[in-house]
Amino acid sequence: MGWLINLRVVMFLLISCMYYLRIPGPDLFLKGLLIVIAVGFMLNHYLIFYKEAFQHGLRIIYFDGVLSFGYGYLFPHSTLYLILVGVVTVTLFILVSESKKHRIYGLFFGFLWVTVMVSTFLQTGKIDIIDNLVSISFVAFTAVVGNLIRKLIEASEVMNDQFLQLNEAHEELSSAHQQLQEYSDQAEESAKIRERNRIAREIHDTVGHKMTALFVQMELAYELINHDLEKARDTMNICKDLAQEALEEVRFSVQALKEEETTFLSSVNKLLNEFHQTTGLKSNIEIQGDPSHIPSRLHPTLIRMIQESVTNAKRHGDATVISIKLECGTEKVRIEVQDNGKGASMITPGFGLKTMQDRINEMGGVLSYGSKPSQGFHITAEFPLNEKKWAIGGTS
Repeated sequence: MGWLINLRVVMFLLISCMYYLRIPGPDLFLKGLLIVIAVGFMLNHYLIFYKEAFQHGLRIIYFDGVLSFGYGYLFPHSTLYLILVGVVTVTLFILVSESKKHRIYGLFFGFLWVTVMVSTFLQTGKIDIIDNLVSISFVAFTAVVGNLIRKLIEASEVMNDQFLQLNEAHEELSSAHQQLQEYSDQAEESAKIRERNRIAREIHDTVGHKMTALFVQMELAYELINHDLEKARDTMNICKDLAQEALEEVRFSVQALKEEETTFLSSVNKLLNEFHQTTGLKSNIEIQGDPSHIPSRLHPTLIRMIQESVTNAKRHGDATVISIKLECGTEKVRIEVQDNGKGASMITPGFGLKTMQDRINEMGGVLSYGSKPSQGFHITAEFPLNEKKWAIGGTS
């Protein structure tokens, strides 16, 4: 826009110079008057476009129109002054959007134009109708151009405002995303700490209990070794079983405490493969849906549930095959474990099952289990997922 604004001054000075050169003879008064008009144009231009605190821009535009028509009174043989009127008209339609003010300017312009033609007729005795109509058509064209330029400027300002708002919204969204990521990292770290604390508590409760029982059985075997060798041998077998169970608990707990990053499915496969190599228990896994829908906070709970299920299936049910069905949805995660063990008509929850219940409850899940004689044992856990959907203007 800067070049267009400066071109306005060039037009004023160029037309003024052309009129100046047409002055016949040494007419100092007329030459001085033209210089004053030219200076007035430049001063008005400065007040309109470079003096932001100036509050009378519309009046200055009208005054520019009077100065432009002044050339028509001073030089009746030329309609060149209407070019300046066109420049003033462009300025008005660019800076002013009210149609009422446009109409007032049109009436003002028409009045001055009629008075100039009357003055021309009185001074020369004739009027060039064609020349005036062509010049008036140019003025009307400048009004249309000025109106289009103003709309273009307004559209550009709206786009700039929208871009700034979009940029601010993007920055706010980026900040919110960063805060959400930080919160997610903190929640993940907190979940890891809780999981380690829970495993440490389980080690203390399970292994500590078994080691206490082992110590008691070893003392009993020590007392029996000199009195009843057969009972002492049986007691030592019990000690061996207790030590083996405690060792398995330590291995599983240490595996869960490892810092290495492994995927959920690879951890499950590794767990089942190691259990198969140790006990001979076979496993079948069926997965429905996308496992990536499972939040990482649920991984330790699901792995420990599978671990406890296969351990109980072998230890208490003498199972040879265990089937795991995992359903991964966007609204919930469901896992079902079924073994082919001997089953039971009545279930008395032990430490492992109670611990599993507490762990699943802490994750917002629901646990159910059941068994029948000769039909094995089945256990099911379901975890509802909280889903957030981001939309423009908020969340839902």
